[in-house]
Amino acid sequence: MFRVDIEGKRLQELTPKKFSELGLRERFDIQEWIEKAPQILGEDLMIIGKEVILPSGKRLDLLAIDKAGSVVVIELKRDDSGDAVEWQAIKYASYCANWLPEEIYRQVSVYLEVSEPEARQAIEHFLATDLEDLNKSQRIILVSRQFNSEVASAVFWLREQGLDIQCTRLAPFVDLEGNLFLTPDTIIPLPEAKDYIERKEKKQQSEAKEHRAWTGYWFVNVGECEYRNWEDNRRFGYIGAGHGPWYSAALKRLSIGDRIYAYIKSHGYVGLGEVTSEAVMIKDYRVEGTDTLLLEAGLTAANAGDDCEDADYSEWAVGVKWIKTVSKLEAKTFSGAFANQNVVCKLRDPSTLEFVHEAFGK
Repeated sequence: MFRVDIEGKRLQELTPKKFSELGLRERFDIQEWIEKAPQILGEDLMIIGKEVILPSGKRLDLLAIDKAGSVVVIELKRDDSGDAVEWQAIKYASYCANWLPEEIYRQVSVYLEVSEPEARQAIEHFLATDLEDLNKSQRIILVSRQFNSEVASAVFWLREQGLDIQCTRLAPFVDLEGNLFLTPDTIIPLPEAKDYIERKEKKQQSEAKEHRAWTGYWFVNVGECEYRNWEDNRRFGYIGAGHGPWYSAALKRLSIGDRIYAYIKSHGYVGLGEVTSEAVMIKDYRVEGTDTLLLEAGLTAANAGDDCEDADYSEWAVGVKWIKTVSKLEAKTFSGAFANQNVVCKLRDPSTLEFVHEAFGK
């Protein structure tokens, strides 16, 4: 790198340095710079966390959201990436993939020191897409002065498998006066070839998905909380979601006659059912085959009726004729079973479909 002396018509060569030679640290220097100016990574990012402590006790360097609503894990190494930084970041990203929108609002609330409604509003103002796209996908940005060849090889392979991961090199230089300069370079994927590479990757992923066509069955998250529980769902023949337009909109994707497999996070699959009525606000839902309003039927969920007059924040209900169910303690799962943080999504995974067919029938 050269510094240009325009008047003297000269170039002054800058000296490449290691951060360690300059006494600069990963956590207290590089991390602070990127937190305050994330655009150095080549795009507009909203930082939503620093030194985020995970349940394992490990700390995630920086957490961000991009304009498309993806959650971005930013993992920093000072002078050398080491040979396992990509695996470390993958573990962090897999944890964040399970976050529901309200968990992200809570994270932003803590980081920005604002209320959760203000955190949600800040995210909405930042995004260039709908709030419902928040955390539908995750990305990884690895940052280091140089990258181990094994890491680079792993990153290329992971991208071919559909993981959005990049390597950005952050190199320090000093001039004769001791002024420090930084050059950020995204080396994987190369910016000049990014469009071509991404088109190629999407084509490969699309071809792979041709063998994973939709099965016709829906995955539905029970989402147990103070507003709903699985035993109420089984007893009164319905599935619920709500307390935010993002959740009720997902429930409205279901139509009469659809087959659903119900799933409880951290437990497994608990039932197969057929949709018998479309989504309505819980105050209007009547127990199938009766004139009894669901809210008067004896629900055990303590706050099922909260905000029931507000279409955006009410609980919503869809009627379901359960074909086979088990209790939460008897939930069925296996290592690698499909699960998703969304309320409703299409079940495409062949091995999971085979498993739930055997467990609950078709």
